[in-house]
Amino acid sequence: MLILHTSDWHLGRSLHRADLTPAFEMWCEHVITTVRERAIDAVLISGDVYDRAIPPASTVKLFDHTLGELSHLTTVILTSGNHDSPQRLGFGAELMREGIYFRTDSRACSTPIAIRNSSGEIGALVYAIPYLDPDTERRRLAPAHAQSQAEPTEQNQYLERSHEAVLGAALERIGDDIRTGAYAGRKIARICMAHAFITGGNPTLSERDLHVGGVDSVPSGLFRLGKSGPGPLDYVALGHLHSPQRVGLADDPLMRYSGSPITFSFGEATPKSSVLLHVSDGEVRETELIPAPVWRRVSTLEAPLGDLLDKKNARLRDDFVRLIVTDSARPTDMAAQLRAVFPHALEIQHRGIRSTASTTTAEGVATRSPLAVLTEFMETAGNRALTAEEAELLQDVWEEVLRTELGEVHSHAAPAS
Repeated sequence: MLILHTSDWHLGRSLHRADLTPAFEMWCEHVITTVRERAIDAVLISGDVYDRAIPPASTVKLFDHTLGELSHLTTVILTSGNHDSPQRLGFGAELMREGIYFRTDSRACSTPIAIRNSSGEIGALVYAIPYLDPDTERRRLAPAHAQSQAEPTEQNQYLERSHEAVLGAALERIGDDIRTGAYAGRKIARICMAHAFITGGNPTLSERDLHVGGVDSVPSGLFRLGKSGPGPLDYVALGHLHSPQRVGLADDPLMRYSGSPITFSFGEATPKSSVLLHVSDGEVRETELIPAPVWRRVSTLEAPLGDLLDKKNARLRDDFVRLIVTDSARPTDMAAQLRAVFPHALEIQHRGIRSTASTTTAEGVATRSPLAVLTEFMETAGNRALTAEEAELLQDVWEEVLRTELGEVHSHAAPAS
């Protein structure tokens, strides 16, 4: 049995205002083709299918088409993330076509979804946990007696307001089903989907902050389900962090972030991929990384302007690039020259080494003439001394400002007749 673990599609997102629609279309077609060619039995999407709660109509149409194609080929299980709207993503879930499972209600996480192979035999059980917002879920996942109270009088009738508390409560329910549920005692691979920041993971700049009460992460040991050693879960299919990576400690079940299929920030240098699980004899035998297609590479170059414009960089012409110019003085027409060579430049910065370091303090500014402060600012911003013509122009403009202000003061101070 083969199961494809993906997450964080973020359909509808842009990169520094650049339209990524072709990249999303390429990714969706890649998933369909991979499933068809490798006869994959299930596709998991661990949260953040869309980039925002109300996605554009074209984005919804693309995903609907993708689900339609996949429904003829495999089973699809998807959960909501911290970007999705659980209510909108899960709307009509009970009416969806067979083989497509939406898990947006945290209370359904302990009901496993059976994945069957081509022979119709159950090869894996998937426990799908959507993103759990502590403020919302601390009551929904509390013990049954607490939920029955319309107006609780004790604070401890709710779970603690933390990611660890609500995810721990969801995993307790899953542990109970594994021990006493319909499939208890059977040798079947058990997979858990979760959208969370697990301690030890390496974040990038493109994930939304999850801090609640000063804490954003949860310990990986929760997935042992109360065991002192390895627990009954065979694999944890994580979503939220955009760099593909393995996390967890020695006694934890195997757990990975598949990462986002598309680069959403210049800090994401790790090649994108999805995770293919090879399942047999009731166990996850191995994992295989499948490279994701690349529409445009994302690159950063830092050098003097002349080096950036060198023909050796022509190979990056079709990349999304961030360009950092290091000349001591800001070059004339810097942006125009760079865009002629790099038409897809998304960010252009000048970070020249300052010829003189400013030692001006707040107290010192108050004792200096405004023109002297302006002159130093212009030199600091441009990383060079002003020319005689520039200094004269600054002087003329400043004197004109003073004359205008003095004229307004005298007009307001004129005595009444």
